[in-house]
Amino acid sequence: MATFEDQVQQAVEARVIPGVILQASDAKGNFKYERAFGPKNSSEPMDLNATFIMASCTKLMTSIAALQCVERGQIKLDDAVSKVLPELKGLEIITGFAEDGSLTYQKAKTEITLRHLLTHSSGLGYHGMDPRYHKWRKDRGESYFIKGWSIIPRINTPLLFEPGTSWAYGTGLDWAGILVSRLNNLSLEAYMQKYVWAPLGVKNITFHQESHEGVRKNLVKMSIRKGLANPIFGFPERNNEKVDWTNELLYDIPIADEYGGEGAIGSATDYFKILQSILADDGKLLTSETIDEMFSPQLSEGGVKALDEYNNLPFYQGGGFASVQNGAKVDWGLGGELFLEDYFTGRKKGTLTWSGMTNLQWTIDRKAGICAFYASNLLPFGDFPSGDMQVKFEKEMYARAEKGSKL
Repeated sequence: MATFEDQVQQAVEARVIPGVILQASDAKGNFKYERAFGPKNSSEPMDLNATFIMASCTKLMTSIAALQCVERGQIKLDDAVSKVLPELKGLEIITGFAEDGSLTYQKAKTEITLRHLLTHSSGLGYHGMDPRYHKWRKDRGESYFIKGWSIIPRINTPLLFEPGTSWAYGTGLDWAGILVSRLNNLSLEAYMQKYVWAPLGVKNITFHQESHEGVRKNLVKMSIRKGLANPIFGFPERNNEKVDWTNELLYDIPIADEYGGEGAIGSATDYFKILQSILADDGKLLTSETIDEMFSPQLSEGGVKALDEYNNLPFYQGGGFASVQNGAKVDWGLGGELFLEDYFTGRKKGTLTWSGMTNLQWTIDRKAGICAFYASNLLPFGDFPSGDMQVKFEKEMYARAEKGSKL
């Protein structure tokens, strides 16, 4: 029977999935897994120095940074953020469409808090995920693109619901990154370097690959799934096509703004140090009390319902990458999706996890005492073969951690 490593190697050689880095460890150092598989680009093999577009895996780091500000007493979780982010004062909610096709609005009654920003319960969504934003942009005579926009015009949008009453994946962590920067009179890059990366010896994560040679030269070339109508930003689908290289870079280079929700580029092995620190509760980033709060349910009843609806989208239920299957009960913590019951891959109740657009996923399971990271540079998000492999990886890591293997 083929070993797990054999299965991954066969998949990357056949271009069923791109090159990947897979990492896992327990909290006590009895188990550690760290392997690179497949190609980094058309001429080099993947190695453990490889860097990736972190995309929404950036959100965990920004959540940690914001929670550090709470620990310092600079802001409370339930403080209105408008005193630091006046752009979020007095926002309107898009309530629907009138008979003539125009949008209807009403003033929000609730101030947005830091907790709302960190849990996607502020009412701020993503443009590409809601047709109401498409109409709003069109009415303003704007065309929206990922590249070429500065951060405030890009994320300064109306709300989709009353803050605190629902859930929508959106720009809350981008705003949280601006808040951290303004509270500390530092760029988000400088803040992360001083308070998140340096304490763990992280040297190869940045928002500015144009000025970080080590990150830039080790960046894994982006790949796409062939045979899709929109292989960059479209929906995935199951087909028999292989992955191929693309020159897509996702971000402007150089980039002027630092997006706390999606803008980091860096080393998977360095990022894993952050997961290990939170799992071990080593005090280097956050206190035990704050970590406990990270792993506590945060959403209202309406928020849980909206999150469930998101997880029930057809491609997730079909096994897309980072999907939540089998009607699993979930909530949101401060930094990621929180599982309220054991899950078939081995995750225990209380596991915190999230993913990134280029098909990366991190997991921190305090009850089982294990963290894991699956890193690739592949578009579009939700890739089915990658989802299949990530599930195999997670199951394998839980099984090996139980045996206390040290590889």
